[in-house]
Amino acid sequence: MTASPRTETRGWRVGRIGGAPVIITSGWALIAVVLVVTFAPWLDAQLDLGFEAYLWALALPVLLLVSVLAHELSHGLTARRFGVPVGEYVITLWGGHTSFTGAIRTPGPSAAISVAGPLANVALALLAAAGGQLTDGVASVAFAAATYSNGFVAVFNLLPALPMDGGKLLEALIWKVRGDRLTGTIVAGRCGQVVAVAIPLVVLGLPLLRGGSPSLFSAIWALLLAGMLWNGAHASVRYARAQRGAQGMDLRALAVGAHLLPAGASVADVDRSLAAAPSVAVVLVDPRGIPVALVDTEALASVPEQGRDTVPAAAVATSLGRHALITQHTGPTAVAQVARAAKAGAATVVVVALDGGTPQVLGLVRVADVAHALAPRRG
Repeated sequence: MTASPRTETRGWRVGRIGGAPVIITSGWALIAVVLVVTFAPWLDAQLDLGFEAYLWALALPVLLLVSVLAHELSHGLTARRFGVPVGEYVITLWGGHTSFTGAIRTPGPSAAISVAGPLANVALALLAAAGGQLTDGVASVAFAAATYSNGFVAVFNLLPALPMDGGKLLEALIWKVRGDRLTGTIVAGRCGQVVAVAIPLVVLGLPLLRGGSPSLFSAIWALLLAGMLWNGAHASVRYARAQRGAQGMDLRALAVGAHLLPAGASVADVDRSLAAAPSVAVVLVDPRGIPVALVDTEALASVPEQGRDTVPAAAVATSLGRHALITQHTGPTAVAQVARAAKAGAATVVVVALDGGTPQVLGLVRVADVAHALAPRRG
C-alpha cells in the first residue's frame, strides 16, 4: 500500500534503499510470532519434524517479509521514475506502506505507482510456484507458502477499495475521467468501507451457511482486518472532504487587525496603541519587519501601573515560531500551513503577504476559527 508524506515511523531501522530508510515496526514482530506458532504445529503434523518444525516455520515470516518489502520497493522505485521522492519503506503488522515526500500530481503516475506493488507479488508468486515444482519435502512446502502469500497479497491489494492499491487505481481512474481527484478518493474510500463490512460477513457467515461455525482464529483476524480497512477508508474520505472544504477557504476573511510595534517597545507603547483601537491585537516585529511575538492581553493587564513605561512589551508577549507565519491565504495550501502551525502548538497565526521580501501583516487568525469554518464543509 502507498501512503502520504509523514514523519518517520517508529520502529527498527534496518537499512536504507535509495536514501530512504527501511523500518520494521513492532507489529511485524508480533505477526512473525503468530505465524510461527500457528504454522509450526501444522508442519510437524504433516512431516513429523519435531522441534525442527519451528525452525522451518521461521521461513514463513521471512518469506512474507521479502514479499512485503518487494511490494513496497516496487512502489518506491516506480515513484522515483516519475520524480516523486520516497520518504520511507515501512513493514507493519498489516503488511507495509511506502510514504512519499512529494505529491503525485496526475492520475497516470498514481496508477502506475499503485499497480507496481501487486505486480511485484505476482512475479514472486510465479517464481515460487516454479521453485515448488523443482523441489519436494519441506522446501516444497516453503515454496508453496511463498506462492500462496504472494498471490494473496497481490489479489487483496488489487481490491478496488482504499486504502488498498486497487483503491488508488480506482481513484486514479475517476480522477482521469472526472478531472477531480477528491471525487475519486471519496468513491474509493466508500468502497473500502463496503469491503471492510463484507470481510467479517463472509468469513463468519459462510461457515454458518454450511452448517458449521467459524474458528476463533479466523473470526479475530477478520474483525481486526475489517477494523484496519474501515479506519483507513474512513480517514481517506475525511481527508478528501476536508480538502474539498479547504478549497473555498480564505484566511483573510477570518483575520482581525493588528498593531505592529518594534520588539523593543514598552508596555506603555502597547497601552497607547490599544487606546486607539482596543479590539486589535498587538504584534511585535524585529528590525526586518518580521513578526516575532504576540502580546498577551491577560499578562499585559497584570503589569502594575507604575513603571509600565519601563517594562518591555516582550515580557508580556508570546513568541511566534516560524510555523505561525502564514504566507498562503487561500485554499488547501493555506489550511495545511495552519495545520502545521497548530501541530507546533500555535493557537493564533499571523497572515502575512510577502512584498519584495518584506512581510506585510494582513491580520491574525485563531486556529480554532479555521477549524470551525472547515467543520460545516466536512459534512
